[in-house]
Amino acid sequence: MSTNNKLTNHKTISDKITSHKFTKHVNSEGSLGILTKFGSTLAQQGLESMAVRRAVKYALQNEAVKLLPTERVRFCLRHRIDGAKGIEVRYNENREKAHYSNVQRCGSVWTCPICSAQISEGRRQELKQGMEYWQSQDKAVYLLTLTNPHHQGDNLEQLLSGQKQALRSFWRDRKPREMFKALGKAGHITATEVTHGVNGWHPHYHILLFFHKPINSAALKGFLATVWQHCCKKAGIKVPSIQHGCDLRDGKYADKYVSKWGLADEVTKGHIKKGKEGSATPWDLLRQSEGGCEKSGRLFQIFAAAFKGKAQLNWSKGLKTLLQVDVKTDDELATETEKDSVEVDVLAMELWRLILRYKSRADYLKAKEHDIKFGSKRAENLIMRLAESYTKDYVHEMMANADLHHVRSQALAMT
Repeated sequence: MSTNNKLTNHKTISDKITSHKFTKHVNSEGSLGILTKFGSTLAQQGLESMAVRRAVKYALQNEAVKLLPTERVRFCLRHRIDGAKGIEVRYNENREKAHYSNVQRCGSVWTCPICSAQISEGRRQELKQGMEYWQSQDKAVYLLTLTNPHHQGDNLEQLLSGQKQALRSFWRDRKPREMFKALGKAGHITATEVTHGVNGWHPHYHILLFFHKPINSAALKGFLATVWQHCCKKAGIKVPSIQHGCDLRDGKYADKYVSKWGLADEVTKGHIKKGKEGSATPWDLLRQSEGGCEKSGRLFQIFAAAFKGKAQLNWSKGLKTLLQVDVKTDDELATETEKDSVEVDVLAMELWRLILRYKSRADYLKAKEHDIKFGSKRAENLIMRLAESYTKDYVHEMMANADLHHVRSQALAMT
């Protein structure tokens, strides 16, 4: 394409940007009629906090795309579902929050901070509902943690495979099966968590045990610790000590690690919450990579490969029915739309590409929310700033290409 044609194409894009109607007009008697009243009641601090959390998730997703260029996360909240429509911006009046619609979701609970947050919240609600129902009948829930020794340099996939084999033996072993039956165990839910620290990868299981009545957890802990040692030895993995391989606590223990999340969050959000005592969760690794740490980026890639295709939670047979929980798939939770939201804007693809180019997806939503609440024009101003940046970058690129062409022409003339 010639320079003149490129400039013409650039002008067409610029014209479309500057002519776009940024705010969708809604009749005052319509569903958005009450939004003008929000300005006087909104707490600005709450708005900023929400916006910051969202911006962090979008930034981390950008980093995940850079580290995992062939995975589904590269399409998430970027590509359209219906190619005949633009990118919709919708607003939930009750939550005072905007979001995009007609965009693909990757549904990855392990590698996409945005989908993971939505999926994990859905899982948390499922567990919360089930646990509350179970405990309302004076039945008991306990948290069992199982792990084994690990060292720097251990292969994560091999550690996970070995622990999986040990856990399979744990459930099939006659002694624990008979013990659980005698104690009235109704079922269990298993989650796999992993962190990385000075001793390398630290995979471990969090398992919710549901009993028809309270039990002596201290006595059961000692018994299960011995069984777990035997299963690790049988699986050919490092055998833990009685003290460090197995832990069993009831659903109300006051450890600060759990008090931050609650028991349900301990199971579903293990890969989201920040690590402690020098360890790093996968999201910590992604944060560090985004900050420039190449080693953390490589570790996140290893984690992503090892956990690809794994379920976040595994329920024992029949437990969902007992707890009266309707469990959705990851894709269903990731793509679940807010039923109470209303459409407030439709972005033309020229504008959407501009927003993507300058990694401003979170910024645009924040600006749109402010416009709805306070009657401002931040979204329009943001687009204009991005358009100006695009123009400057385009001119700089054209000048650089022209200089390069001149240098090449001189070099050819000298040969």
